[in-house]
Formats: sequence, C-alpha cells, structure tokens
Amino acid sequence: MKQIILSATLFFACLGGVQAQSGVEIRHDGVGNNLAGSSLDLYLYASHPEIVGGIIDVKFVITNNTGSDKQWKITRKEISVPSTWIDQLCWPPSCYPTTDGLFTTPSTVGSPAPTILNGTSTATTSLGNLEAEMKPRITPDASVNSYAHYRYYINEGGAYIDSVDLKINYTLGINTPKQTPVLTLTPNPADNYVTVSVGTASNATMKVVDVLGNVVMTDVITDGTETINLSDFKNGVYFIQVESSESKLMTRKLIVRH
Repeated sequence: MKQIILSATLFFACLGGVQAQSGVEIRHDGVGNNLAGSSLDLYLYASHPEIVGGIIDVKFVITNNTGSDKQWKITRKEISVPSTWIDQLCWPPSCYPTTDGLFTTPSTVGSPAPTILNGTSTATTSLGNLEAEMKPRITPDASVNSYAHYRYYINEGGAYIDSVDLKINYTLGINTPKQTPVLTLTPNPADNYVTVSVGTASNATMKVVDVLGNVVMTDVITDGTETINLSDFKNGVYFIQVESSESKLMTRKLIVRH
C-alpha cells in the first residue's frame, strides 16, 4: 500500500511539474504577473469605465515560450455563468460567438488557428507573431447583480496545455462607504464666534454644556456647520456635544477667551 501511495504521489508531482513548465505565459493587458494556471478576478459595476455599451472587454496577452512555434486554439468553458449572459471570444484572426457551455475556436482552411511563434524567434508570419491577444467580450445581464466564472484553455491539437480563469463580480451600482462624521471647532480658543462643523452628519442636535454640566445652549445643525455667537458667554471651558442618526455622541472642548 505504501508503494502505491508513493507512486501516485510521484505521478501527480510530475504532472504538476509539466503544467508549471508549459511555456505558456498569460498576462492581463500584457502586464503584471503570469496568470497561467490561475485566475483574474474583476469587480465591476454597471457604470464602470471598463464597461462600454454594456459590454465587458477583457484582454489577455498570450506568449509562447515553449521552445518551438505553436498553432493554438482556445477552448472556453462556462464554470458558473448566468443563463442571461452572452459572450464572444476574440482570437486571431476573428471574433466568434460562443455556442454552448464548451466552445473551441475554429482551425480550418478558411479560419485557421493562429501560429504563435516561439518567444526567442524574430520572424513573423501573416498568422503568427511572438504573442497573441485573447479577448473575451461579455455582455452581462444589466438588470441584476450576478457572478460569472469562465475558464479559457490553451488548446494544442485537442489537448489542454494551460488555462486562465476569469471571474466577474457584477453589481448594478457602486456603493460609496459613508464617511464617519467628525466634529471640529474653529477657532479654538474662540473670542466672539466659533464655527461648529460636523462634516457629513445632517440634522444633528447640538448642546453647549459648561463645566458644571449645565446646558447653556441647544441648536440643530442642518447643513453641516453652525456658527455660535459667544458674546454672552463667560470666559472659561465649555463642551460642545453633537449627536445625529449617523453617529454616536461626539464631544469637543471649547475654550472661550474674550
């Protein structure tokens, strides 16, 4: 039994080594880390600048460093995709509408698969270069929040030699986190006037309390700021307390010095 387990372990280790040495390099927009064997995660919302005309255009630049020229096709597999999403796959020399959950770009006389030259080569052909662009063009359902997971295999003669996953988290809008209201007093120490600012808080209740705990003034801040006339205040220390539905009680010390 131990011998069988060891043999299986060596087999999978060798298999992993072959995949790691595939010679395929896949980079998003041609830059960054090699994504071969891994995934690209996109977090997009309906008005995201990368979505034009309702279509998500993604570009992967694929480089051949296998040591020899290769004629590759691309196989697109739906891992988890909403039924209302539509996608195309662009791979030289054309863009193709996908037909089902598993789609492979053609390799015919009229529509041949491109030849990707080995990365050390300096030659080019009409259908070959040192790299090629694979561009999924995806139209999400613009009416619901959803998630899609695609896998794109590098297909050589029907064998999958490497792959990259594309995961898209799609939301209808972007949620901007609310800023925490901040209470500020300007100037402080103050003479005749002090401006109380509560930032993003609206309809905040304000109290001015003296050092003995007596409430000497109350007001409501409706537009984020309020100016207090201090001409009737005695010199000394006061506390400005502000509370709103957007924040807990905030307190700042105010020094009045005429």
